[in-house]
Amino acid sequence: MKKTMLRTVAIMVGLAVALLLSPGCRKAEDTQSTGPSASAELPASLFLDAAPEGITSIASLKTSAQEGDAVVIKAVVGGRKQTFVANRAVMTVIDATVDNPCTAEGHNCPTPWDYCCTPPEQLLPNLASVQILGPDARALTTDLNTVEDLKPMSVLLIQGTVGPRPDDTTLVINATGIFVASRPG
Repeated sequence: MKKTMLRTVAIMVGLAVALLLSPGCRKAEDTQSTGPSASAELPASLFLDAAPEGITSIASLKTSAQEGDAVVIKAVVGGRKQTFVANRAVMTVIDATVDNPCTAEGHNCPTPWDYCCTPPEQLLPNLASVQILGPDARALTTDLNTVEDLKPMSVLLIQGTVGPRPDDTTLVINATGIFVASRPG
């Protein structure tokens, strides 16, 4: 039963990321990376000097948020083993209030950021995808895993707007500001 639920959670998160990256119905020549998002750097204004206020839990947002709503979440970079999408400014986060037994003393989990020791029914309601968009409204083609402050297990306060909501289990936040509350290690 646990493996089935964990597999379902993994499939749902994978589908959400695939939806973010799918080119849709654009013509083939429109899907090539040209313009500002091609190998773009993160905006200088992205990292905030002060913590934004008005934090809402990811689980609450999944039940009430509408596309375009301005939001602030407190989240941990993680929730799955591969937290970053290659060559895209997209990452998976989990609400910072979710207990992570993988980090307990003596547990020695090799990948504590994936929350593999947390029951799957607690993961899905608390997961979100965060993306940083370029001027063309597409995720920047930047590897977030190379950004020092965005390592797995970093605790972030993320402000942004809610992206498309194809269903109640999907929450995509288009980040406009990130405050690094803590870094791992």
